[in-house]
Amino acid sequence: MSHIAFFNIPGTGHVNPTAGIVAELVARGHRVSYAVTARQGAEVEEAGATLVPYETTMRQTRNAMNDLESVDRFTTGDFVQVLRGLVTETEAVYPALDRAFADGRPDVLIHDGLSGWTGRLLAHSWGIPSVRSIPTLAANEHWSLGTDGEYATFEPEHAGLNAVYGEIAAMLDRLGVGLSAQEFFGASESGPALVFIPREFQFKGETFGEDFHFVGPCWSERRFDGEWSGSGERPLVLVSLGTIHNDDLGFFQTCVDAFAGLAWDVVMAVGDRVDPGRLSGVPGHVEVRAHVPQLQVLREADLFVTHAGMGSVMESLSFGVPMVAIPQMSEQRANADRLAELGLGVMLHRTEVTVESLREAVVTVLGEPSYAQRVQAMREHIRQAGGAPAAADVIESLLVRAGVGR
Repeated sequence: MSHIAFFNIPGTGHVNPTAGIVAELVARGHRVSYAVTARQGAEVEEAGATLVPYETTMRQTRNAMNDLESVDRFTTGDFVQVLRGLVTETEAVYPALDRAFADGRPDVLIHDGLSGWTGRLLAHSWGIPSVRSIPTLAANEHWSLGTDGEYATFEPEHAGLNAVYGEIAAMLDRLGVGLSAQEFFGASESGPALVFIPREFQFKGETFGEDFHFVGPCWSERRFDGEWSGSGERPLVLVSLGTIHNDDLGFFQTCVDAFAGLAWDVVMAVGDRVDPGRLSGVPGHVEVRAHVPQLQVLREADLFVTHAGMGSVMESLSFGVPMVAIPQMSEQRANADRLAELGLGVMLHRTEVTVESLREAVVTVLGEPSYAQRVQAMREHIRQAGGAPAAADVIESLLVRAGVGR
């Protein structure tokens, strides 16, 4: 029996897309360990993995994201801030996870492709193959979020860059991993990668080589999310801003007002930081909850008003649901631009959301059949990408190459 390990960062949008792969690998007879914080571990345990919990030094993801210099464009200052956080996190987590696996090294390791430094460094130190896990748009020399001037601003002379690069070099030296900072960054986008979107959704997808495996979404059913059922008698709209930038009472009030006079059923997930009691004039056909089992609602939904986080976008497309995208940060804006470009929905800038503009957008998407048709075509691309079985095939191919049997 092969031992496969996942090392992930504590974020719902990073953990959820891997749960289906865990279940597939366990069903194929592999032993799967999963290193992540206990708070994020329920889903992977449900999928059959052995949780290897660690204590994170990172602030809650939503707080870190709220501290960005600009939510519309990722700046060099934001980049420096993120790198410093990863230095601190890696120095704390690396020794702990090295000890946790001392009596049972994995045969292959899957780690977050952008921020999973600990997993990447341990795989190098242990001399085992590794796979990058990419839950967002992928990057190469032809397109990346960081170099596209639309979504990011990079200043090579920024005062903090040299300092943080020096801190990374010192961290690598202290950990004794045998890599220089130049080697570390030079290999950051090399090796096989699992990308949880279909190639057809990727900007310049045709330019990505065979090491990029666009397997599409690999989520599991998330049975612990609770239950929900609708009447099925009228069109259904789901509204959610995700788990980070959702502290916006005004937005949800605008949704209530926009949908009040329309003959649709509406389900709104407002998160933990908005008090539903502060919403006024909520009609009977608008259901307001802190959280909803998103997959269950999307199975019946006709439209999704979403922040355009990639996990939500892929889940919506998997069920053939077009979107009105209202991105809350630059990464989500790239996702929203892509879905609008492909005719899978429309985008509204968060500062331009009014009762009138929101109502016009949802009426347009629900009323124009071409959106539903293009979404169904993308749904087929997702099906053909292969999902969790295709991802498991990639991982097993590395085991074969490494001469590891079950």
